[in-house]
Amino acid sequence: MQIFKSSFVKIVLVMSSILLVGVTIAQTQTIKSNQADQSVSKLTHNSVEEKKNQNSNQNNDDNIGNKSYIRQIYAYLHDEYGMSGTSIAGILGNWIQESGIDPIAVAGDWAYRSLENTKSSTDTNKDIGFAQWSFKRRQNLITFANQKYHGYWWEPNCQLEFMTQQDGSFVAILKNYALNDRGDIVQNAVNFNDDWEVSPDEKNKIGLTRGKNAQLVYQYMQKNNMTGLADTIKIQKLVYLGNGLPY
Repeated sequence: MQIFKSSFVKIVLVMSSILLVGVTIAQTQTIKSNQADQSVSKLTHNSVEEKKNQNSNQNNDDNIGNKSYIRQIYAYLHDEYGMSGTSIAGILGNWIQESGIDPIAVAGDWAYRSLENTKSSTDTNKDIGFAQWSFKRRQNLITFANQKYHGYWWEPNCQLEFMTQQDGSFVAILKNYALNDRGDIVQNAVNFNDDWEVSPDEKNKIGLTRGKNAQLVYQYMQKNNMTGLADTIKIQKLVYLGNGLPY
């Protein structure tokens, strides 16, 4: 009887040990499963957030017009004439509104823009170019293009050279704008509109439209290393080079 009792106790102990091991394994598997679920959840959350950020950046980039000209404009105005990145952002914020930063832009031809239409608009009175130059400034741009660019006023460098050397009293306005930049991108856009662009837009909406454009384009410029500081010595090179001020 004692032997049977002893054997029974051993069997119970063995069974208890097996049960305990089974419970421990199950708990371990549950913990690992929960950790895996948390990792997947975290990964999925991060992927969603990353996707949102990518979409947000893409949407911002889609709202800044023709990106292919931004670096060319920046290189010309900063490297040659010392304008800061924030000053240039203020200009581009206006040009997004005017032309979508497109040198071949002709007023009223936004949806069906083509170089053929651009060339055929030379003899009309429609506003043209990055800044949608109009009236006397438009005609002077075309005259300058005829003298130096074979009449190709739609060439980006033609318009930038005209802007910095031949655009009458507006060259001095551009210099003053560059020298008085205080790093406020929205205010830069407002100042450039009021003094240089002279658009008919409602004054109380300039900051919400052209200012917002300037902020978006500056974000793009930051991502692409176009944030140089002003060089006042180079800015002094902004001087009208014509024989007499036409306006």
